[in-house]
Amino acid sequence: MQQGSRVEEFEKICEVQSDKAAVEITSRYAGLIKKLHHTVGDIVQVGSPLVDIEVTEETSTQDGAAVQTETVPPTPSEIDDAPVASVRQKSPPGYKVFASPATKHLAKENSINLAAVTGTGPEGRITREDVLLVLEQQAHSAVSQQPSPASSEVPSAPSTSSQHPSAASVSAVSSPGTLPDSSPPSQGAAPKSMHSDPTIIPLRGYKRAMVKSMVKAGAIPHFHLCDELDMRAMMSLRHRMKDDSVLQGVHLTFLPVMIKALSAALEEFPIVNSSLNDKADALLQHSSHNIGVAMATPSGLVVPNIKDVQHRNVASIAAELVRLQKDAAIGRVNQSDVMGGTVSISNIGTIGGTYATPLVNSPEIAIVALGKVRHLPRFAADGEVEKAALLNISWGADHRVLDGATLAEFSNKFKQFIEQPDRLLLRLT
Repeated sequence: MQQGSRVEEFEKICEVQSDKAAVEITSRYAGLIKKLHHTVGDIVQVGSPLVDIEVTEETSTQDGAAVQTETVPPTPSEIDDAPVASVRQKSPPGYKVFASPATKHLAKENSINLAAVTGTGPEGRITREDVLLVLEQQAHSAVSQQPSPASSEVPSAPSTSSQHPSAASVSAVSSPGTLPDSSPPSQGAAPKSMHSDPTIIPLRGYKRAMVKSMVKAGAIPHFHLCDELDMRAMMSLRHRMKDDSVLQGVHLTFLPVMIKALSAALEEFPIVNSSLNDKADALLQHSSHNIGVAMATPSGLVVPNIKDVQHRNVASIAAELVRLQKDAAIGRVNQSDVMGGTVSISNIGTIGGTYATPLVNSPEIAIVALGKVRHLPRFAADGEVEKAALLNISWGADHRVLDGATLAEFSNKFKQFIEQPDRLLLRLT
């Protein structure tokens, strides 16, 4: 949006990137943008104004080539003669439209700006009758008033600086000395120093959130534990399930099954699904398994979570995972999707690596990093060497809450569900 441009009701004004999610801000009114309080890239405090919108009534000429914005308030005689449902020339600051969805729909179909209609309902609510009365008033005005030749002429345009403030702003920005000189150096000019100043890249959005979360995580005493999982049974299970119709075309990977296995292990070790309170003097044990999945995006790291995994089947988890991955890829993760996580998974193996030392996503107290599947020789029970498909896992835990023995037992239970996935059938809801 530019200063001086027109915005419609519910039209997108801007996109605000918070520390955890991107939110589209839409206009509550239709009118002209009179002032932009911020520029792209600014850090804006919650509750600060973004734009000033002047709500006006527009009338166009017969050929539709020109539009005149009416800003003159009605004269006393016009107010006295106007119907009950009058049309405002300019809404006062802070004016809010109160109308039912059906009334708004009727107004939208007939191109009526509700912000300019005076409501006669309780507490100024605009009713259907108010909109119909405005339509009747407009029809009566069109029939009874014949425009004179002079009235159809377009008024002479004022100076550029007064009519188009955005153009004046552009001219100011384009003035010499405002922007760096991008013209190529002239012949014979001295070459630039090899030791030029570093490029300053402000931290915004997810990258800024990552700084904050890692500072908090760095203050937590961590305990790490690593193990390896035999993935052969899981690979066979996935091969049998990947074409099942219940998936509705969703590509099934190991991750949804491992998320379900993690939830099953949490049922037997509920302390892992906990967090410390703000004073660190009490433990909050959560009933919902909101399992976060770390996702790398062009804007930085984000950890949305799948809600209530304990009540979901593998197909539901897979579908929700696809939705979150699509939203993260375009930077449109909802605020609700990143709030309330209880345990996290980092699937770093899809990029590369075997082991890691993950840091918990505070206030959570546990996280597991998954390595890549590797085919390595191992001894079978009979002593013979066989080919095994192994995946390394790395746990990170808040040592203030979880001791080594508890984390090891929890890891063993998770490993059991992965290496013997049939046991999950007894725990599916």
